[in-house]
Order: sequence, then C-alpha cells, then structure tokens
Amino acid sequence: MTEEDLLGVLNSAPVIDGQVVETLDDPQLATLRDELHAIIRGEVDPSSLMPILANAHQVPVMNEQGIQWQLVAPAAELQRAELVLEWARVERELPGRLRPCANPECNKFLIDHSKPNTARWCSMATCGNRMKARRHYARRREEA
Repeated sequence: MTEEDLLGVLNSAPVIDGQVVETLDDPQLATLRDELHAIIRGEVDPSSLMPILANAHQVPVMNEQGIQWQLVAPAAELQRAELVLEWARVERELPGRLRPCANPECNKFLIDHSKPNTARWCSMATCGNRMKARRHYARRREEA
C-alpha cells in the first residue's frame, strides 16, 4: 500500500456539482474512508481503527533484501488493514502533512510534500485557482 493508494481511498467521494459522489463499490472500504476523514479532521479518536487491526499481524519474511515484514490478515480484512497501516505510517513519518483541502466545498485530502509545509489545496488547478479567484474578486468588490 502506498500514499497514492491511501489518497485514492480518501478522495473517493468527491464533491461534483455540490453533491458528494460515492465512487467505491465496497461498503466496508467506504466506511473506513469516512472514519479516516473524521480522524484526520480531529472529530474521532484514532483508536476507533483498532477493530480493523484486531485480526492482523506482521510476520518476518526473508528475501534478497534481507528481512521484510509482511502483513497477514483474513482476506476480507487485508486491504482495510493495509490502509490503516499506511495512514499510520504517513502520520508518523509526515506529521501534520495529511490534511483536508482548504476549499470548504471540497471533500478531498492532500499529503503536503513541500519543504515549507504550506500546501492548502488538493489541486492547484481546481481548488487552488477557485479559492484564489474568489478572494481576488472579493477584494475587488470591497475596493469598489
């Protein structure tokens, strides 16, 4: 599981024409996504994810690179456990860099890899330009 996979799930319910559009077919994955949204926004305690990891454990596997750790869980729970572990890795290794888009009309998230940690939008091409244009026009109206 990668950051891109995590963002893919987190961003799987975009707002289109003012409505949240569900793009996941798996209701358990959609429930996990919603739980992660609430955790990232600080609305729910991360310990709520523990039941997803209850049947998961890691085992050492020897390969050409040395010892690697492999996640083992029941097949129906493996993808969700992998996503929880990837979220935990991002939180640990990139603290404060996984956050919601600053556009209040957006339902997406971003992982800020910029050096100053100042990224605000899921996409500069969409949300960033919209928000900057709104602020520009609001300032122009105030000046007039």
